[in-house]
Amino acid sequence: MRKTIVLASVLLGAAVPAGAVSFTSSPGAPDPGPAAGQVLVVTFDAAHAAGYSWSGGLQTATGTVSGVYAEPAMDTTMFGYVSSANTPNTATLDTPNLKSISFYWGSIDTYNMVEVLDGGGNVLFTVSGGDFSEADGNQLVAGTNMRVFFTADPGTPISALRFTSTGVAFEFDDFAASAVPEPASWALLIAGFGLVGTALRRRPAIARYTA
Repeated sequence: MRKTIVLASVLLGAAVPAGAVSFTSSPGAPDPGPAAGQVLVVTFDAAHAAGYSWSGGLQTATGTVSGVYAEPAMDTTMFGYVSSANTPNTATLDTPNLKSISFYWGSIDTYNMVEVLDGGGNVLFTVSGGDFSEADGNQLVAGTNMRVFFTADPGTPISALRFTSTGVAFEFDDFAASAVPEPASWALLIAGFGLVGTALRRRPAIARYTA
């Protein structure tokens, strides 16, 4: 069952648009999967979808190495992570303009943090492991292995996610997203509605006879 966590948005040195991003989460172990309308865009087992790229200290792995990384619960595929044991201890996923994005967050710890960014690099929303009730790094249970969902308000698309860990480690996998329609797509959609309306208006009246 998905639940909503009310968190304060953080933007250093500037005001954040009220409600620019909403946040929900669903318990994992295993990953409950993307929301309706989202498609997988980054899995670490294949090439990323067009428009998605990483910078910073991203690492990838499979399985669990004690004291180094741990696979998200019941995730047997390649996953990504950042860690205080590596330099830098942060990584950024740049994306196209998105309506929403979600990912599977493994073994949530208080020292994990993800920031949602706009196209100018401004922080729209921040969530840390400490915002969850069970942020004890348990590698197996639903309460510390969550699919988290970020949804942008109209006019404030999501353009990047930044991951930071001040401990060992912050693991994540299976990013899924829904893009903001391009202006041309909106124009085609509106034109299509117009054509349908015109066709309906021009349909000849059907004569009805009664005995």
